[in-house]
Amino acid sequence: MNLSLQLLFHGAIVLLIGQLSGIPYGSAITKKKDEEIVRAWKVAHSGLSMGGTTMIAFAAAINQLDMNVLALAILVWSSVISGYGFCIALPYGAWVGHRGLSVGKTIENKIVYAGNIVGATGSLISTLTLIFGCLQSMAIFS
Repeated sequence: MNLSLQLLFHGAIVLLIGQLSGIPYGSAITKKKDEEIVRAWKVAHSGLSMGGTTMIAFAAAINQLDMNVLALAILVWSSVISGYGFCIALPYGAWVGHRGLSVGKTIENKIVYAGNIVGATGSLISTLTLIFGCLQSMAIFS
């Protein structure tokens, strides 16, 4: 399985969801919705667009790395899991009006919180793995 192609594919899906989140973002602006609603859709639109673009950039960059298959798989699949975690948390949070920054009491907030935790954890793991792979590939850290 070509892991860079997998990451490229899933990054494109995350980017698409980010772009589609621009529709309710624009609608919230034109309908003069509450600033919190506008902010939430702005975060969903921009955050997912940046996340998808980052995944696409990682897909292009990993071919430059000299990493074992396990490390490469960790980098790729933690990025994918992160992207989809945020795909749940950000649009759903904007839709239901929850930020998910703490566990909270409602099921809606718990879903947003869980998506944020999955997204942030996956992002941290993939970024640290990318840094490790760069250092290893430059023969600085082996």
